[in-house]
Amino acid sequence: MRRIIAVFIFFMFLLPSVKAQKTITITNPTSAQRSELVSIPAGPLGIEAGKGVIVRDAFGIERVSQWTYDGQLLVDVHVRPHGKAVLTIQEGIPAAIRSSVGGRMYPERLDDIAFENDRIGFRLYGPAMQRKGEKGFGHDVWVKRTTDFVLEELYSNDPRLSFHLDYGRALDCYGVGPTLGCGTPCLVRDGKIVYPWCYDSYKILDKGPLRFTVQVNFPTVDGVTEHRILSLDKGSNFCEATVWYTTTAPDGLPSGTSVAAGLAIRAADPTTVVMSKDYVHYADPTVDPERHQFQIYSALLFPDTEVQMKQMENHVLGIQKHSQQGRFHYFFGAAWSEFDVRSQAEWQLRIEWFMLAQRHPLQVTIQ
Repeated sequence: MRRIIAVFIFFMFLLPSVKAQKTITITNPTSAQRSELVSIPAGPLGIEAGKGVIVRDAFGIERVSQWTYDGQLLVDVHVRPHGKAVLTIQEGIPAAIRSSVGGRMYPERLDDIAFENDRIGFRLYGPAMQRKGEKGFGHDVWVKRTTDFVLEELYSNDPRLSFHLDYGRALDCYGVGPTLGCGTPCLVRDGKIVYPWCYDSYKILDKGPLRFTVQVNFPTVDGVTEHRILSLDKGSNFCEATVWYTTTAPDGLPSGTSVAAGLAIRAADPTTVVMSKDYVHYADPTVDPERHQFQIYSALLFPDTEVQMKQMENHVLGIQKHSQQGRFHYFFGAAWSEFDVRSQAEWQLRIEWFMLAQRHPLQVTIQ
C-alpha cells in the first residue's frame, strides 16, 4: 500500500510539469491541393513567441515549425481539397532539422545580400557596389536545378568555377544592370522611373528553417527614404515584398509621385509578356540566349493591392492606385526552365495557384 501511495504522489508532482497541448485544425476552403506554410499567432496558442514547440500531425509525426520575428508560428502543412488537417502543438524541444532557406551578406563579393530556398535564389547589391559606380538597381535572380543550398558554393571564389557558367547545379545568368530586375520597388515621378540604386543598411529578421526575412534600408534622396522587407518561404518561387517610405516633408511623398514595382523586359525579346490586372509574367531570354538556349520565368503579383499596369522604359510596372500612405505589398518571383517549371504555360498555372492561395488562405482553428 505504501508503494502504491508513493507512486501516486510521484505522478501527482509530475503532472504540473506536463505542458498543455493545443489542437489545431487547418481547413482548406478551396478545391486545390494545398502544400504551404500556415501562420499561427502566439496569443491564441497560449505560448510565448520564441519558445520551443513540438508540432505533430495526425500520425503523430513531428512537423517542421518556426517562430517568425513578428510572433507568428509557421508550420509546414499539406491539406487536400476542402479537407481538414489536424495538428497538435505543445511546448517542448523540437527535433533538429535541415533548413530549407538560407542567406546572408556576402563580403566575399563586395556586400551582396543573397538568399535562397529549395527552388530559387535572389540577390541585392549594396553600398560597396554603389561606391564603384556600377548601376545595379534591381533584384537579381540565381537559378538552380537542385533543392540543395548553392550560394556558399557559388560565392566560394573557387578559381575553377564561375557563377556565370552552368556547371550543372546553379548559375547567375539573369541580367540586372541599370534596370529594376525582378520585382524591385521604385517611385514614379513625372512619368519617369526613379531608380532606388543599392541598399544602405540591412538586418536579417528570420533565418529559417522555413522562412528567410531581411529588411533593407536605402539612402535618403530628396528627403525620401525607402524601407523594404523581403521574405522567402520554403517551397515557393515567390518572394514577399513589403515596402514603405519615410519622408522629411510633413505631407509625405512629393506631389505627382507614385509607388510602383517593376519587371525588366528585354528590348531584344519583349514578345512573351503576359499581363493581367493583378499580375504580369515574362519568359526572360537570359543574358546570352543564343548560347544558353533556356528561359528564366519572372513575375510580379498583386493579390491584395490595386495597381495600374503600365509599360515604361523597358519595364512593366505595377503602379499603386489611390493612397500613397502605408505599406505597398506584393510578390515577385522566378523559375527556371531547367528545373521545376518547364514552360511559360506551367508558370502561368503556378501563378494562378499562388494567387488563389493568397486570396483564400488556409483557415486555422485552435482548441
